[in-house]
Amino acid sequence: MHSFHQAANISILMFGIVLQCVLVYVVFRRGVARKFPFYALLLVFQPVRAALLFGISGHIDRSLASSLYGVSSFLDVVFQLMVAVELALHLIQGMGGWTRFRALLCLALLCATSVFTWVTLVLVPNRIFNDRLQLFAWFVLLAPFGVALIGSRSPNLTRISAGFSVFSLMQFSTLAGRTVAFLHREAGQYVAWSYVPAAGYLAIVFFWLITFKKESEQIRTRSKRAVARNTPAKSLLKPLR
Repeated sequence: MHSFHQAANISILMFGIVLQCVLVYVVFRRGVARKFPFYALLLVFQPVRAALLFGISGHIDRSLASSLYGVSSFLDVVFQLMVAVELALHLIQGMGGWTRFRALLCLALLCATSVFTWVTLVLVPNRIFNDRLQLFAWFVLLAPFGVALIGSRSPNLTRISAGFSVFSLMQFSTLAGRTVAFLHREAGQYVAWSYVPAAGYLAIVFFWLITFKKESEQIRTRSKRAVARNTPAKSLLKPLR
């Protein structure tokens, strides 16, 4: 059974690294990285981190490997928060810029996120999860998608926000499932829930791969729609001869 789980973990890891590398190529090829540089930075960092940790596993001292894992995990969360800020700035810019109401709304969302983080940490046993910063990042990444549905003019912005929002929901579901399994001493369910975030993120990466469009194509599409709205109906009618 142990060898089966090890083979499954390695297979998911290798497939994930390959798929993420393809996504990085698509993001740079289609100009998404130019508009969302921190998002692109996170996409580059994650497969490099996974490959590095896998490559050094078993070849260096365990304490050093644990330290490298901790540092890389911290950087991963920092990049996630930078992406959340990037998405929020694009959304605010798309809605016309900063106003007092939008600034107060962002402050209120941050306060609510802090409260939800604290409540979750109180409910979840420390043996299962105690990373406050990562939990805070998951809550922060939930908000942009809701705002993007209302005020986003960029399809790629909506898709990026949707992907992170779904991933955060998967993480919360996994956290809840693992907590219940831990309290009921269900080792099999606990292990099964551990695969949900990995499989879910691969699905999100695939979603991004097949839905991202070139930023230039989006600009042309929006320009055509604007012209169509501003063109008088009479000019669209040709005189009959």
